[in-house]
Amino acid sequence: MQVQIKEIKPFTVAGVASRHFLPNVKSCADIPAYWNTISMDYGRHLTRLYDAFSPAVHGEYALCFDMDEAAGESGYILGVAFDNGADRAKLEADMQTVEIPGGLYAVFTTPKASAEQYPKIIADTWEQILTVWLPGSRYEYDESRYGYEAYDERDHGDIVQMDICVPVRGRE
Repeated sequence: MQVQIKEIKPFTVAGVASRHFLPNVKSCADIPAYWNTISMDYGRHLTRLYDAFSPAVHGEYALCFDMDEAAGESGYILGVAFDNGADRAKLEADMQTVEIPGGLYAVFTTPKASAEQYPKIIADTWEQILTVWLPGSRYEYDESRYGYEAYDERDHGDIVQMDICVPVRGRE
């Protein structure tokens, strides 16, 4: 598992948002265990997003946000970078923007995988991050910011990979 600790500048994601019931979720770090329960027509939504918006760099983002622990709900957004102010008028009723605060992130690159293996590789990487790497590192998950998955040109083709970006801070 490859990891880089790096400062990431703040950015905005625009995308298709939805709400999901996630039982037993006590923190943002618990959410990845439930991402396979989110059913979405990713291809259709991504086509809509790229037709509507013109991000400076090709790439998609997936993240959970707006967690309501009492209700056991979280928002989920599949989006693209929202870096062209002229695109604001193109937001549709089921779309919204989410601000990703900058700061220190542990960025993990998944192993290369076939399309069939990809979902399992991503889930396994999240599990390794949260159960092995994070507890054994000098960092802790920073719940004040969002973790996210970043998909770029490496996500297209027969062999694919992506990055998982985990907000961290030094242990207290």
